[in-house]
Amino acid sequence: MLRLGVLKCTPRVLGVTPAAKRLLTPLYIDNSSSLFVRSYYNEGNSRDHRDFDRKPRFNNSRGGDRRQDGGQFRKRNERSPSNRNRYFESRQRNQISQGSDPNAIEFQKETLAKLVYVPKQESDETDAAGNPTEVTLKHLLDENIIDSSLFKSIDRMGFPGLTPVQQKTIKPILSNEEDDIITRAKTGTGKTFAFLIPIFQHLINSSRDSQYMVRSVIIAPTRDLALQIETEVRKIHRNNYSLQKFSCVSLVGGTNIQRSLDFMHKRRPSIVIATPGRFIDIMDRVGPKFFKFVDFKVLDEADRLLEIGFKQDLEFISENLNKINEIGPKHVRTLLFSATLDEKVQNLANSIMNKDKCLFIDTIDKNEPEAHEKIAQSLVISSNYADNIHASIRHIRAQLLESAHDYKGILFTPTVKFTRLISRILYREFGDQIPIHEFHGQVSQSRRTNLVNTFKRDKSGLLICTDVAARGMDFPNVKEVLQIGVPTELANYIHRIGRTARSGKDGKSTIFLCEHELPFINELRSKKNIEIIDKTEFESTVEEREELASKFKFPEDLADSVVSLISYYRACIKEYRLREREMLPQIAMAYGQLLNEPDRKLPVSRSMIDRLGFSRNPVAKKMFEVKRHEYKDEEREFDDELRHEKHERRSNFNKRDDDYSNRNNNNRPRKNYNSGNFDSNDSYSTRNNMRNGYKRNNNRSNRYKDDLSD
Repeated sequence: MLRLGVLKCTPRVLGVTPAAKRLLTPLYIDNSSSLFVRSYYNEGNSRDHRDFDRKPRFNNSRGGDRRQDGGQFRKRNERSPSNRNRYFESRQRNQISQGSDPNAIEFQKETLAKLVYVPKQESDETDAAGNPTEVTLKHLLDENIIDSSLFKSIDRMGFPGLTPVQQKTIKPILSNEEDDIITRAKTGTGKTFAFLIPIFQHLINSSRDSQYMVRSVIIAPTRDLALQIETEVRKIHRNNYSLQKFSCVSLVGGTNIQRSLDFMHKRRPSIVIATPGRFIDIMDRVGPKFFKFVDFKVLDEADRLLEIGFKQDLEFISENLNKINEIGPKHVRTLLFSATLDEKVQNLANSIMNKDKCLFIDTIDKNEPEAHEKIAQSLVISSNYADNIHASIRHIRAQLLESAHDYKGILFTPTVKFTRLISRILYREFGDQIPIHEFHGQVSQSRRTNLVNTFKRDKSGLLICTDVAARGMDFPNVKEVLQIGVPTELANYIHRIGRTARSGKDGKSTIFLCEHELPFINELRSKKNIEIIDKTEFESTVEEREELASKFKFPEDLADSVVSLISYYRACIKEYRLREREMLPQIAMAYGQLLNEPDRKLPVSRSMIDRLGFSRNPVAKKMFEVKRHEYKDEEREFDDELRHEKHERRSNFNKRDDDYSNRNNNNRPRKNYNSGNFDSNDSYSTRNNMRNGYKRNNNRSNRYKDDLSD
């Protein structure tokens, strides 16, 4: 279906396909008139390669790719109206700039034409004299913005006051009921309660409408963040039992989907907190039954959702929530919270916003750095990548000497394999002093949930993790955040260090980089306005190198970790302007340096070199040693013995079966196939012999397996 808007250009300029020309030709009045197809032609693309090859969620046994609800939803692989056709996008975008300041946010006219920008200064509450005043819960109660029952619940939690993002967003969300809201706020500033308080107040105001139906849907990028939001909802319930009637259910991957459906039928929740994939699965099954009266959809950490590759899932969710809504296709309000507002977030906002007007509330001053101001940031520079690990171990040891009983920190690492390696090293080194936790995406969901709850309760401990814990996770009393190497993107640096200095407390952050990674610091300064002043240089000692090398009992694990690092950094080279011919060999050299054999190259197979993309790269000769598997003398001798033993066993079994067959078949019947009659000695059916022989062979194979297992 075509949506048309006026723009002074012709289809030929826009590169319209012949099929589109045939559709547009009857619409031209004369040669001077022109039309612009505003991105709704040819209904979108199916999932692209950035979605990490996630499998489509449909059942092919029910008539192709159609959804399972009898065709009420559109086809899963059908193009979404919100996906822009590249032929109809102008290369030079007209932008709305807030002044001439280069740090100001720029908005796309085509994508956010209905946006109303509310800068940080205008969003502040002022008194009669025009002076800024602090917004408190009591102030919201006196103005009848929030109910007394909700006030009691939040007040009993003991918060000292509302955070800046809560002061600027709660009142506009509840006062402007016909507007969508976009909020940009720093990480760790209380965004969760900034949308939970308005959601609960809306449920109180409309408690008699659509009871036992889902009224609010909250989408989070990770399972752990979704479960954490659910924990915050439980706190509101626990502090005022009258609010428990507004029940909550979390729908996340890695859990039993049938159990989730049972919870939906049993609890009849008012609030659903979900990850995109699992929410679509539930919508497929019970969408019209539970989600016909949704009033709010909330996207928490929207930039992270897009980074993972959920754009088409989010558009699909928004489209189908609108389609099945009983009140109308434009009834659902959208609350979008993000730490950044780049072009991707703006395009997403334009495709899922339903209201005629959208308020953008900016809680970050354009001259402020995006990182939290209460975090003391420091940088440790090493001469090589291996020394990054030595530096982190020495740093943790020094911190534990000062206060091992209350040291609580988070160490971020680049890859899952490297996380496992560092976790084992630190457990052997400090496991008797503080709890060491390993946390990444390959940990099972039940274990991840238990681990998160344990680390939240512990007064001391060290969490070694990937970026799966970088966004939204609230671990209380974390004193320090450590980072080995660069994050996946600049924004993740901000989110990583945001795990400390939460709820108004102070915190520290230390990143360990080698000399070849320093362009990352320049990018951080130029693009995020973050300047790290505290810088120190590090060089490991001979004793430290020998001690760490003795802990690598299996060099194969170290080799796998280093290979994963090479793949990881190869993807970051362009973003941080790293030098490939210097950075990647430096990482490969870390294998020999960590084993205290500097000349030892990283052993990899030829197929691994091809998978890494180094088959024709001259740098590969400096980095790798290509080896085939060579048997040791002990391995070869053991294999020969095992092979000989198997041969003897099979020979004995065959001999025994032959003896048994000859003994039983001397007087067995023989069928005369020429005459069709049995001989005079025939007395038994050959079919039983076949069946008995099958049983003997089965028993023989089972005995053989038992012998091998012993």
